[in-house]
Amino acid sequence: MSQLQINHTILEQRFPHVATQINSLPNDDLSIPLFTEAFERDIAWLDAVQGATGDGKILFVYGFERGLSIVDLLELYPNHWLFVYEPDELLFRKAVTEYDLSLLLGHPNLYWLSVGESQLDMMFHMLSSYIIDGLSFIALRKYLSDDMSMLREVKEKFKEYHQNFLVDKYTENRFREEWTRNFLYHLPDVLYTPSIEQFFYAFEGATVVVVSSGPSLQEDIEWLKKLRPHALIISAGSSIQALIKHGIQPHLAVIMDGHPVNKKIFASSVSREQPLLFTSSSYYEISDQNRAEKIYSIMKSDDISRYFFGLSKEELFISPSETVAGTAIQAAACLGAKRIILAGQDLSFPDNKFYADGIEHFAAETTDKKVQEAPKKVLNVKGTYNTTDESFSQMKGGLEKLITALPRIEFVNSTRNGAVIEGASFKPMEEIYKWLASEFVDPDAIADLINKKNIVVDMNKVQDVRDKLIATREDLSNVRSEIAAVHKTMNKLREFSRTKPAKAQNMVESIEQMWGLIANRTWFSPIFESIMPIEVARFDQVLPVIVTEHQLTRKSDLIYEHLGKLLQDITAQIPILEEMFSESIHRLDKKIDGDAVVHKDI
Repeated sequence: MSQLQINHTILEQRFPHVATQINSLPNDDLSIPLFTEAFERDIAWLDAVQGATGDGKILFVYGFERGLSIVDLLELYPNHWLFVYEPDELLFRKAVTEYDLSLLLGHPNLYWLSVGESQLDMMFHMLSSYIIDGLSFIALRKYLSDDMSMLREVKEKFKEYHQNFLVDKYTENRFREEWTRNFLYHLPDVLYTPSIEQFFYAFEGATVVVVSSGPSLQEDIEWLKKLRPHALIISAGSSIQALIKHGIQPHLAVIMDGHPVNKKIFASSVSREQPLLFTSSSYYEISDQNRAEKIYSIMKSDDISRYFFGLSKEELFISPSETVAGTAIQAAACLGAKRIILAGQDLSFPDNKFYADGIEHFAAETTDKKVQEAPKKVLNVKGTYNTTDESFSQMKGGLEKLITALPRIEFVNSTRNGAVIEGASFKPMEEIYKWLASEFVDPDAIADLINKKNIVVDMNKVQDVRDKLIATREDLSNVRSEIAAVHKTMNKLREFSRTKPAKAQNMVESIEQMWGLIANRTWFSPIFESIMPIEVARFDQVLPVIVTEHQLTRKSDLIYEHLGKLLQDITAQIPILEEMFSESIHRLDKKIDGDAVVHKDI
């Protein structure tokens, strides 16, 4: 067996993403990349490393080369986890081809490995999941000598990624029960509805107007009426209220928000008759009540739906965004838009207004308070400044990133009084109307397309999802019993760690095995990371400390405190989840029964 085969076996077991990456590389001459890492122990570099590391248990190591310095770090820091990133894919392949690295690649404290720029965000995600305190950033001598600017750039990228990761976690925590309920309750509807991916490029070359709820929308309502025959109109979230009030029916309404306030937004029967794109995170009653044509979108971040439908992220088009306008923009991109016009996208409070007239789902005192307390200023399209707040600033940044990620689409900002949006040039609506006067769109373009899509329900898939739902609901009861057994063992652990260490060590191993049986269920992470994201994240952060702690009394205390708290939190969520699963199964059974009646009548 060759060195590459030996190493590849370990990579497939521990870091399959790296094995796949190495396999995908072209068969270039392996002598092209050169190692600069000396075989002798680099004492000066190790001394510098010791001076740079903090108290945390995580080391981010930039560079792998032939692994010699990684081995030295593992010896120097036996109680740390190493997360190693090698930017040069060919250099890494050369290393695993020429040297037997199986012991190093299999070392338990080499916790994560990423190779090549495409795996950098994967590395950032893992680091963000586990770090508690400051991160120790270490670079091999090769990169310290040659790539200091690149190292600084990577550190800045990680800071930005980590900040967004924390914001996302707290957002998930804020909406955790709503989103989990919506994910589960939407499963039956999704099985009987076409997905946005099934309409990929159905309107290739179209111009799409994405309408948001900002106060500038009021000035362009009449222009939107004139534009409707010439462009696809997509309402984002609450903007449908203003459009319907002024007699404009969007070609498609998009809903992403999971809050029951959406019942007010879609209170009008006319709003519920418009073609609807609902995401799996959206408030489930809106999809229930919609009497018109529907399309669904499972977002890449929805691990629950992905688990029950057996989907990978690569099969899904739409990613989560800071605002429903971002979802609408991605929907337009999926449909094949060549140009996207942003309307009512103020991202600020021009003239101290929050919403356009007709947007009435929040009480005036709530929005007035937000406007009065807005702490920031943002440049507007007129060259002056509007007041804004942190929420709008994040939305603006998210939209600008999305625009950058869609370079083939022309973005135009028609919002007369709104914030400048980088990547979207400002043009007033009257000029846009002149552009589009020669283009025509069928008044029921999207509704007709949905109706023409002959959706054949896959009953095997329906049954598979139903079986998974029932099995998971039943297994929740098993988890409750297994947690009780862990608690029973754990209650004696701290005392025995001080009086009967040998027995305590056996108990630690037993607890680790029992916890592994609970946490390694295929459904466990999708469900519990959805309904209790902060609690799971906090345990993940302390896990390196528990695993690398060798003092038995301290390890026992950590297990009792942190695993014990997590198990209590899981137990508290099980009755809520059982109720949600029962309702999801009930909703699916109603769909199945209704489908059977329809086929019988036919």
